[in-house]
Amino acid sequence: MNSAETLLRTRAPYDASGMLDFLTAHAVPGRDLVRGVGQNESLASSHALDVPGGTALAHLDWAGLREEGDEVLLPVRFELPLTTDLETATAALRRVLDFDADPSEIASTLGSDAKLGALVARRPGLRMPGARNPQEFALGTVLGQQVSLAAARTLQGRLASQFACDEPDGAVATAGFVSAPDVARIAATDAAELRERIGLTMARAETLRTLATALADGLDVGPAADHAVTRAQLLALRGIGPWTVEIIAMRAMRDVDAYPAGDLILRRVLGTRTDRETRALADGWRPFRGYATQHLWADFLAGAP
Repeated sequence: MNSAETLLRTRAPYDASGMLDFLTAHAVPGRDLVRGVGQNESLASSHALDVPGGTALAHLDWAGLREEGDEVLLPVRFELPLTTDLETATAALRRVLDFDADPSEIASTLGSDAKLGALVARRPGLRMPGARNPQEFALGTVLGQQVSLAAARTLQGRLASQFACDEPDGAVATAGFVSAPDVARIAATDAAELRERIGLTMARAETLRTLATALADGLDVGPAADHAVTRAQLLALRGIGPWTVEIIAMRAMRDVDAYPAGDLILRRVLGTRTDRETRALADGWRPFRGYATQHLWADFLAGAP
């Protein structure tokens, strides 16, 4: 493996605490490791990233994060199969951390809203975390339907360990980490076998296989996808509804205006009973309804037991 150290830069302010909370809550076994939370060790996290040469690792030194002028700097050490993988790994990590956002533009749109103004002021620089691997995230979202976050992490870890992509010839697997799930391998696996190997209901196994088949056939759920086209294609798949589509749009497609109106937490916070009511309240948040959702979720979870 080849090592490279860099300072990742983003516009200030940056809510590092909120991002680290998210990474901790969504850490997938075999793909992520967060250290130092509530322990007597340096606050750091490591994340597997899929690059042309195989599986790279990004080690983030959160204790070394600092602000200089109008920028926030985060020390990162990459372990790379090939030195040429640095650009791909850096781009993937910037998506995960939402380092290309413009916090001032988001704050100017949402900060004057009666509902969101106080939340934006309370968490300046809150970001909308992205997906390191859009296909992996889409599959993981299906696994996370109607189960707890802890259960979703467990299922996602099983999927990665059972169906990890093969490393390229000559590449050395990173100890303790695996590559992203292979959509073609999942698509070629019988739903009953998926149910047994991952621990799913039969209906969820069938949905997982259906989505994997679509992804293997070329369904684009990444940042370059046509948002409207991909939404329609996802909704046409059996077992995938509007909530799942909007979560994929937020994290994988990087649609900053994605809005899961059917989300139960949103309805509870906003006091609405239907998707129509929930959408109507968010009209003034365009084109940043995704960031508005992130603020509402963060505020609700901060007060939850």
